[in-house]
Amino acid sequence: MAAMGEGGLKSVGNLVTALKEFRCLTDPDLRTLCLDLVAMELEMTSVPVRVHRVTDYFLVELARECLENVRIMHALRASLAVMAAADEDAMMRLDSVMEQMTARPALPETAAARLRSLLEELEIEQLGQLCRTAAGPLQDIPAVTSPWHAFEVLSRMNAQPGGLPPGLALVEYLAAAARPLQRADALREWADEQARELGLTPQLRSLRQQVGHAAPAGPVDAYLVIRLLPQEEAGCYELSSWHQYDPTGWHPARGPVTQVTSETAERAVQTLVYEAAEEWDDAGAIHIEFMLGPDDLNLPVHRWRLELDSEMPTPLYMDYPVVVRSLERSRTRRWHRQWKQRWNVFDQQPERAKQLVVDGEDPDSPPSGDTRALFARLKVDPQVVALILNSPPGATPEGNSEVLTAWRAGIPVIAWDGRTPRDPSFVQQLRQKQAEPSGNLARLREAVTELRLDAHTIGSAEEEHHLGQHVVLVWDDPTRPVEPLGRMTGPDDGVGGR
Repeated sequence: MAAMGEGGLKSVGNLVTALKEFRCLTDPDLRTLCLDLVAMELEMTSVPVRVHRVTDYFLVELARECLENVRIMHALRASLAVMAAADEDAMMRLDSVMEQMTARPALPETAAARLRSLLEELEIEQLGQLCRTAAGPLQDIPAVTSPWHAFEVLSRMNAQPGGLPPGLALVEYLAAAARPLQRADALREWADEQARELGLTPQLRSLRQQVGHAAPAGPVDAYLVIRLLPQEEAGCYELSSWHQYDPTGWHPARGPVTQVTSETAERAVQTLVYEAAEEWDDAGAIHIEFMLGPDDLNLPVHRWRLELDSEMPTPLYMDYPVVVRSLERSRTRRWHRQWKQRWNVFDQQPERAKQLVVDGEDPDSPPSGDTRALFARLKVDPQVVALILNSPPGATPEGNSEVLTAWRAGIPVIAWDGRTPRDPSFVQQLRQKQAEPSGNLARLREAVTELRLDAHTIGSAEEEHHLGQHVVLVWDDPTRPVEPLGRMTGPDDGVGGR
């Protein structure tokens, strides 16, 4: 993104002058650490900046990257706040330069008034989705209440290099959805005038052609991924979250990081869910996914409640599909190839996908207690994508061995009874909830949700013992990562090795 109102070279020079005041950027030994922090903030493996030994060359290249990508600029500012927090004067001067570089020109009053008159009383379905599409995958969009409010929000955002300002792009999307057609034509005329003023007519025409040939926007699903990272002190966690609601692809935005305990985690999750529900009120569905470590896989997170301060708190699963994802597997890269291969079978060839039950009634079911036999059975059949455990991981040694075997074999979908022993009717009840008697694996997530809801249709005395209260489902899609890069290795004890 070039600076507004001044040449790009002048912007580079101003930013270089401000950056020279930071020792962590002028000292060659500290530059790498600073760039590592920038990459961490961006959730990238590295930043596209060469670590020149000559300070001026390094700072010029860094400033150029900041101009071309405002996210790098803000990540650099956050990293400098960590490494040079004591240098308040330098931070203030940097903030001043950044503000000048990212400021957008004010819309003339006459143009603003004309647009507002066109947007008032305009009713648009899926307004939030249109905002996210117009802003692009790297922007966080707050809840908007009207088309004019949406334009105001997006007008404060920066365009991608060579692209349209998000506010102008939004007007084009609104025009495509506006009725009557006279209003749509007036919105396009307004957009044409602004594009001419900014020298962006080719970009606007390109977007108009794309919007004209695109299918009407429909509701898409949103995802709230919550990671509970155990800390050294027992019962303490670092809680992180990622928010995904983007029709163009998987671009999760990371939320704030907080410290919680076993006692406070439920309330912290309630806050995240409330925020998601308010922001994504036009989503088709909101999925809640908990990324848990090995010792916490059997946490009854699906039973954590909402409306905690009311007389009738309700479990999460009453309103949202709740599944578990593996923190251990996400960080163990050597397991990822088989994981992706099995998910591809599940996603692209569902008619070939198979389910295996540990200690089940089928003749080829592996026995419980023999994880080597289980691993061999999984390895010999790459079409097995779902596994029913005999014991709960995180609660029993047998369950721990079974789930570790599943991670190493790449099984993406795993279910178990959180109690021990497993309910004798567990497999039968799951299959009854699926579309076909043989078990339609693509519906397993919905089947678990239905089974959980069934627990509330019986008397309160029996509710606690209903299988639906205790079924846990891992639904681990490798194409939807949230952590930037896993560890190169993982735990080596147990079955399967490398």
